Amino acid sequence: MRGDHTLSLPGGRTLGYAVYGDPAGPAVLSCHGGLVSGHDVSPADEIARDLGLCVVSPDRPGINATDRLPGYGLLSWVRADVVPLLDHLEVGPFGVMGWSEGGQYALAATFELAERVTACAVIAGCPPLDDPAMLAQSNHLDHALAVLSRRAPVALRCMAGGTRLLSSHAPRALLRAALRGQTDTEAAAVRSLGEWLPTILGEGAAQGQGMVDEYLAAVAPWGFAPEDLSATIRIFQGTADTLVPEAWGRMLADRIPDAALTLYPGEGHFIALTRRAEVLRWLAERHPAPGS
Repeated sequence: MRGDHTLSLPGGRTLGYAVYGDPAGPAVLSCHGGLVSGHDVSPADEIARDLGLCVVSPDRPGINATDRLPGYGLLSWVRADVVPLLDHLEVGPFGVMGWSEGGQYALAATFELAERVTACAVIAGCPPLDDPAMLAQSNHLDHALAVLSRRAPVALRCMAGGTRLLSSHAPRALLRAALRGQTDTEAAAVRSLGEWLPTILGEGAAQGQGMVDEYLAAVAPWGFAPEDLSATIRIFQGTADTLVPEAWGRMLADRIPDAALTLYPGEGHFIALTRRAEVLRWLAERHPAPGS
């Protein structure tokens, strides 16, 4: 059924997830961006329904409605959360997409469940950041939060508390801060959705330690290399992205065997919003026809 749901996982943890689009259609696993919840894909509900796709969007551990999983990594997340969720929903072949930090989670699901993944779309995604030289190239905010997660997690938990307060009591201020440096077109698209962005930022900060866990996982070794991937993969990247640079999109496309690259000149990080229809259409076209 469409809407928000929870699942009791083996071991007693609760997993929160949302279903968008056509519940009877081919499945697409959505891996949400950093600092937000699985509701980041909610604006694509109607697009997915028109394409006949069922978009399944779980909250990662410690985010919004999902309980923490201390010490998790990309592959252990797939085994602990994604596999039970897909099995519960009786999902067979599925596509996968991930925005920003979610890109590495999408690639992890593609690697771990290669026999079930029909195609993977990475939207403004990051390369492995366990290399200090690569992490040093990240934007100021993500670099600072990654350092705080290791050295001063209490500061990151305090930041999460501040985000929650702004989301509830001053969403316009949070929106202005979040859109600083974004392209005019994308900022207008985000503003047109009202409190969508402040809401998902508040949900992303619902559990302060969950934000710490997210950043620890983001800069940890993946457990596989981009060169190990063998699925149909496309990187979608804006050339004016101030959070994930064009060079990173090109690097991922170069390192992943046979990966394709779609560049959007002059566009930024919120192509996940403005270009989501193209991403979903690409995934729909690569799902096997019934009976094939």
